Amino acid sequence: MTTKYQFQEIRSQILLDLRPAYPTDLSKYKGEASRFGEAVFGAPLPHPNLVLDLFVACKVAFALPFAYYRACIAGDPASLDTTDAKVALPLDTLKAALRGQARLKTDELQLARKIALQDCPAWGVCSGKLPAGRTQVFDWIHPEVATQSGILERENFTGTGYCVQCLQIFKQELSKTKKDTWKNLPSYFGLAPWESLPKKSG
Repeated sequence: MTTKYQFQEIRSQILLDLRPAYPTDLSKYKGEASRFGEAVFGAPLPHPNLVLDLFVACKVAFALPFAYYRACIAGDPASLDTTDAKVALPLDTLKAALRGQARLKTDELQLARKIALQDCPAWGVCSGKLPAGRTQVFDWIHPEVATQSGILERENFTGTGYCVQCLQIFKQELSKTKKDTWKNLPSYFGLAPWESLPKKSG
């Protein structure tokens, strides 16, 4: 609408206000996750599907990777492909979101496997490789309770039975996975790389 009526200054200000809530740099995504995404619109919070649909329609390119990510992780996992007409995504957007969601789940599973199967550098001290220890890892990466969080919000694993050396390795693996996931996030949803997206958001 702002483009149609040449309200470019208003559009520019809106985009400026959106940028902190829809970061394009992982280093800017810090603190409470609840401060990002839909929170910028205030209460009542809009459904992430509605925000994503709006950004796609308005070509808010810089915000799309994180908007897709939010739609993939927020609330009930089934809400992404909901049949509720009020928040249902258009087919093309839904397909892109589902493909990206699958890639995110793969990242989580690969991280869990790396941690669960990690050789202990202090073998004989660390008991985390026992079945109970491995169960802790998969419970951590895939909590039973909906947490509105994904791989980027996951905190360091602190399960019992693991030695200090193993926990340090797990921390490093988590950090690397987060960086890799963030770097690849746009491609997960069929978007251009991060470095080119801001140039297309005017």
